[in-house]
Amino acid sequence: MKVKSRILSLFLAFFIIFSFIPISFAENVGDINEYKIDIKLNHNEKILNGKETLVFKNNYNRELKEIVFHLYPDSYNDIKTMPALSFLGIEGEVKLAKEELGDIHIEKVLVNKKNIKYTQDKEVLKISLDKPLKQGEKLDISMDFTLKIPFGRNRLGFYEDVYSLTNWYPMLSIYDEKTGKWDENPYHPVGESNYSDVANYNVHLTVPKDMVVAPTGSIIDEKIEGLNKTLNIKAENVRDFVFMMSPKYKVLTKEIDGVKLYNYYLPGDKKQNSAQILLDEAGKAVSFLNKKIGKYAYDELRIAETGLLGGAMEYPQIVQMGFYQPIDGYEEEYIPSILEMVVHEVIHQWWYVGVGNNEYKEPFLDESLTVFTTAYYFENEYGKYNNRAVNMKIRRSIYESEIPALNSSVDDFKDFDSYVHTIYTKGPQFFEDLRKRVGEEKFTKILQNYYKKFLFKNATIVDLLNTIEEVAGKGIRKTMEVAVSKPNYFPQNIQLTQEEDRAMEVENKKKYLSKKEKENGLVVGSLILRCLNGEEIVFVKPNNLSQIDAKLMDYFIENMSEELQQIYGLNIKVVEENRLTEKDKLKNLIVFGYPKKSSIMNKIGPKLPINPNSDEIVINNIKIKNENISGMFIAENPYNKKKLSLIIFLDESNTQDDSFMFNYNPLYNDGIQFILNVNGKKNVQIKGMYK
Repeated sequence: MKVKSRILSLFLAFFIIFSFIPISFAENVGDINEYKIDIKLNHNEKILNGKETLVFKNNYNRELKEIVFHLYPDSYNDIKTMPALSFLGIEGEVKLAKEELGDIHIEKVLVNKKNIKYTQDKEVLKISLDKPLKQGEKLDISMDFTLKIPFGRNRLGFYEDVYSLTNWYPMLSIYDEKTGKWDENPYHPVGESNYSDVANYNVHLTVPKDMVVAPTGSIIDEKIEGLNKTLNIKAENVRDFVFMMSPKYKVLTKEIDGVKLYNYYLPGDKKQNSAQILLDEAGKAVSFLNKKIGKYAYDELRIAETGLLGGAMEYPQIVQMGFYQPIDGYEEEYIPSILEMVVHEVIHQWWYVGVGNNEYKEPFLDESLTVFTTAYYFENEYGKYNNRAVNMKIRRSIYESEIPALNSSVDDFKDFDSYVHTIYTKGPQFFEDLRKRVGEEKFTKILQNYYKKFLFKNATIVDLLNTIEEVAGKGIRKTMEVAVSKPNYFPQNIQLTQEEDRAMEVENKKKYLSKKEKENGLVVGSLILRCLNGEEIVFVKPNNLSQIDAKLMDYFIENMSEELQQIYGLNIKVVEENRLTEKDKLKNLIVFGYPKKSSIMNKIGPKLPINPNSDEIVINNIKIKNENISGMFIAENPYNKKKLSLIIFLDESNTQDDSFMFNYNPLYNDGIQFILNVNGKKNVQIKGMYK
């Protein structure tokens, strides 16, 4: 943020010198730790050699006898501990090849430049101090380490010339003053386990000179020496430092609200188009959240295409995506999943990156809130009937089920499905439940206050409940505390009403049929679209059918009318052919019967694209002898070009079977113009477009 007032200039000069907090967030987050990391990539061996130095200050109210670091890369030693976004295809005993395993090895540790005792076990590095570190005291910790980068499509790995370096270095743990213990939880295979305080990073990265790097923070400098280059990267007030890189990366950029956005994408069919669409959607999400929740805490945000399988991941100032697929011809009413995915991870820049939490103990706090906020974004940006908005994604999934409490930790879930159902389906319902109870204004205030109060800090569920109480009162707090802490959460109060559900069906069907019509022109579904838009449909019922065909016709009318009424609240008018008025003829028609005996088909047949009474049926210059043929097609109504007619003609010489109930129902075969059934020794069905 640019500050113009000269009155503030002296204060700002002092502030900039003594704080790494961005000017736009002048909140004191206390003394934060400083990482300095020098790393060099051995591209041939897929190894990182690194030296890490941390200036650590004891900000706790206790003396510390040891310092603990997480060694998350060791979770890649075994498939049973390997973090995964899904467990597709991982069943039974699976053995990984040597190159698919990852590992971090600590070579040596120095404290204040002296060798010190340490242990490395179970994804944890423990450093035993020679003497207790008192509150307010500092020490310099440095270590040499070697990282073996696994081959594969996980969060950490190398795949098809793309490196994904996440959770890759020794990361300082968090000390719990209440228990007197450091957090030593391993990275759990289910969900996420990130938990760290914000810190400042000064990283020197040496890689082959053709490598394009997408990091947390900002690239300050780049020097080429022979075949390599060294980048100086700095990041401030971030919970983690990650980077993606590839010699194949191409980059798109744009600026939103003073934030520079990048998308790093790989070459391929229509990849640039997909990358641009994703970048634009990410920009819209940033703008929305800036206005609705609070300003994005950094100057840069990157999106990177990688080989990640099963979804996408959030990290400070960077979104890790999987391989991009072509995004062609989508309508705003039907947002493809990859757009929802990128918005979801951008929103994590507010919930987890900005406001942190212990993802191992309280995954609900950032993940469920991010799922809700994603649906909230699509509701605001594209309307309440959008397929990714709150009504469809959250309120349509309200049903009773046995689940653990929403405040469960990742190791409480018996399997991946239980975790997903609780955190991604039930958890977001909590926030819609809250919104309905307190109203839009207070709900927004709760989110804004929560973000402002805990930006750059780690919040807990108790902190969220306290924020709810501050805005909405003790009664609401008590209600929501029960909701988050009791098993089998079931918020019936936010279920869609019958009217809301029907409105959803109508709007979604209208959007779907409009899309079909836009793509193909006039289609069978166009008739239903007219009905959904309030136009009347007249079913012309013949009185000269055989007894069997007449019963089938009555069942056909009953079935179609029932579906239209139950799902969409619509009715059709049924008129016997010999009682059809001139006024009825000017409406949308469904004309049913035997062509030779139908007075309407005889009269309008020559004006239709398919004449059911002609000797030959001609479609796209292909002639079919009109014998033993039944079928259906859509056309303009010859009586009134502004209306439509659906012609369903039967083969009088063959008794119809039940299949025609489905084949000729315009609710089912909505994306075509015609169906022809040629009856004989071999029954043949032809369907598609006649123009």
